Amino acid sequence: MSLKYADEYAQKFTFAQEAVKVIESGNRVIYAFGICSINELDRALAMRTDELYNVKIICNDISCGYYVMDADLTEEHFKFYEGIYQAVRESTFDEGRNKTPGKRTGRNNPGHVFMATVSPMDKNGYLWFGSNAAEKHMFKKYYEIAEYVILEINERILEGSEPGQECIHISQADMIVGSNNDELLQCLEKPRKYYLHGQKTIIATNRAV
Repeated sequence: MSLKYADEYAQKFTFAQEAVKVIESGNRVIYAFGICSINELDRALAMRTDELYNVKIICNDISCGYYVMDADLTEEHFKFYEGIYQAVRESTFDEGRNKTPGKRTGRNNPGHVFMATVSPMDKNGYLWFGSNAAEKHMFKKYYEIAEYVILEINERILEGSEPGQECIHISQADMIVGSNNDELLQCLEKPRKYYLHGQKTIIATNRAV
């Protein structure tokens, strides 16, 4: 890790459970997890199911399976929209958007949260999205308008391994969280189910075989 950006990285590093506390009822949340569908941010948000209502979650592929989806079968707490471009329009994610190019304007757009899995930070302070994205540079327009940008590091994502691979600079992130660094293509594993019993949470593993 570059010493130049190490301090900023350390200041923004936190636990997933702390990071998702910025999400409130009625928020719109981009799930830019790609093939890292099983991750700590999604897991932490699922633990807040009973606290939140009408949170609109926008993702590329709804078939991946998410902890949050399994935690709320009623869609009273979380409603999923598939396909970022169309879903963003349907959930009015672009409402009130300041269209100044190349500038982070999210502070003027409260209630918009961008969460993604990325590579470890490179020497220039950039963190790279997985190279499997359907279109290059598809996320920039959404993290630039977000009120909060939360990134989860997965060491299995390689930095700049393909021409045109999209990245984001550490200065544009609000929070960085660690990961269990699960293998990619996690759609092969179904999310675990959360059963809440008073103050105690029981986690039941449900792996595809």
